[in-house]
Amino acid sequence: MATPAFAAPTPTPSVTPSPSVTPTPSPKPTKPKKPKKTIERVTVSVTPNQGKFGVGQLITAKFSAPVAFKVKAEQGMVVVGSRPLPPGAWGWIDSTTAVYRPKHFWPGKTRISVSLNLRKVPLNSDANTKWVGGKTTTRMVNFRTSRSFIARINSQDHQMRVYRNDKLVKVFGVSLGKAGFTTRSGIKIITGEKYRWQRMTSDDLGLTDETYDLQVPYAVRITPSGEFIHGAPWAVSRIGVYNGSHGCTNLNVGPAKWFFNHVQAGDPTVTKGTGRKMETWNGTPGAYWNYSWKEWKAKSALG
Repeated sequence: MATPAFAAPTPTPSVTPSPSVTPTPSPKPTKPKKPKKTIERVTVSVTPNQGKFGVGQLITAKFSAPVAFKVKAEQGMVVVGSRPLPPGAWGWIDSTTAVYRPKHFWPGKTRISVSLNLRKVPLNSDANTKWVGGKTTTRMVNFRTSRSFIARINSQDHQMRVYRNDKLVKVFGVSLGKAGFTTRSGIKIITGEKYRWQRMTSDDLGLTDETYDLQVPYAVRITPSGEFIHGAPWAVSRIGVYNGSHGCTNLNVGPAKWFFNHVQAGDPTVTKGTGRKMETWNGTPGAYWNYSWKEWKAKSALG
């Protein structure tokens, strides 16, 4: 029997291991840097900032740029007095104008101070710019009230009653506007515009059915729309009796001279009983007294 032949085993080739590949880490995404905002400085001017005024004078703050953060602005404008003051509020007339009005007239003979603490206070911002109070917005602004002097005019009994420091000092007969020229009822603040003589004509009112051309004595303006308190020597028979003017408050010459000599800017006149309401635009800022207190507080960011 033949011996089987065995084949020699085939040698196994040696395998060299491949080196392991270290993964390259992915770079972390970098957040784009926000561009720095441009800083703009806002200035504010306050009027009045000196002098003496009547107890109806209001305070106006005018900003050099629109204010969006009105709460911060109001918090930085504090009104104080040398005597206790009635409650008050800033009301925004537009984005750059705020007016401070107390609920009632100021007390007489009082120093009123506005403390401005707006330096670096943010007042507005957009994607590129930030507006802040400037270096000049930290200061104290002062004015004073003089004696309290208020003229109260009643269309029903045709009388003007003048109160100085809350005491009745004068009672004068008046004649107000006739039908078609009704005098406004409400609060009107004296601006200080007054004339020893003032020419008034029918052309001023655009009248065609009647004409007049008068030199009017002791005329004190109380509205931009044309109401004056003035002497009316041609109207003696109706003064204190019935209304017959073209909207002005007519006085006899003697009382008109007295009123002319004693009244000053900021003094209030208060008319009632005519049936025509005084407009809130007719003599700013003084006409803002004709908002109700609720309406005025609604104009404040702080309420």
